[in-house]
Amino acid sequence: MASRLDWLRTCKLKQLEAIARATGINSSGTKSVLISHIQEGLSQPFNTPSNVASNKLPRQKQKRNDGYKIFSIDMGIRNLAYCQLVLPSTWLHPSSETIKTSTTTTTTPVTPTLRHWSRIDVSSPLDRQSTKPRLKESFIPAIFAPNAHTFLATHILPHNPTHILLERQRFRSMGGSAVQEWTLRVNMFEAMLYAILQTYMAEGKWGGEVVPVLPSKVVKYWVDGEVDGGVVEDGENEKKRKRASLGTEKSKARKMGIVRDMVQNGSGIVLQGQAKEMGDLVIGRAEGKKSADK
Repeated sequence: MASRLDWLRTCKLKQLEAIARATGINSSGTKSVLISHIQEGLSQPFNTPSNVASNKLPRQKQKRNDGYKIFSIDMGIRNLAYCQLVLPSTWLHPSSETIKTSTTTTTTPVTPTLRHWSRIDVSSPLDRQSTKPRLKESFIPAIFAPNAHTFLATHILPHNPTHILLERQRFRSMGGSAVQEWTLRVNMFEAMLYAILQTYMAEGKWGGEVVPVLPSKVVKYWVDGEVDGGVVEDGENEKKRKRASLGTEKSKARKMGIVRDMVQNGSGIVLQGQAKEMGDLVIGRAEGKKSADK
């Protein structure tokens, strides 16, 4: 039986690699391997708002077809960042909204809305209602576990997200042989978030989807072909590690520039509420840096 993705076989290798990068799929391998990866990746069912609404989240009224609410979490301990991107339920079917009048029919693109954009320090207790004296930052599991739960229960799940994107962490940086203690702390917190979300899903209290995101794939998507993503495998020499470090710095600066341009020019995104305040802060810092460089 013919598949709707059979046209992939007519594509060249470079075209398949571009499709894979644009869809967050592994872009390495031969043509047949890439076709297999793309077919498998694009055949996965996409979690819909109605699927989330069928589950009961504590202390919140559910609304069907309320749109796609995507939370992205940039892992960290003292500097964990998260944002919420909202798309209307018509985003996938179709990808634009049609406006009809008595004489004409026009099509307007669906613009994503960024409603929340914030940072948080999870190294000390987050429960503000606790009567216990506030402790100094601690990295023991007994502190991290309630912080992970409080973070999700207070900042993420009340918004009933359809998808939660979690930045994947690595155990080594730049191919170094040592595993840094700070890396282990972030990995531990990441694992706790996964465990808590899995518990919510297993108990039927949340029906969304958790999506791990590799930073290297984000780099390939945002700054494809412009800079080195900085990914170095174990065992490579110091010269390659230094080159990867330089590539990482360039890619980070480039990504920050893309976000700044999107915020400043309103290109492809609309900022609302608290996210707009953060956007104004990003623009202000960028303008201040330009003034200092003159």
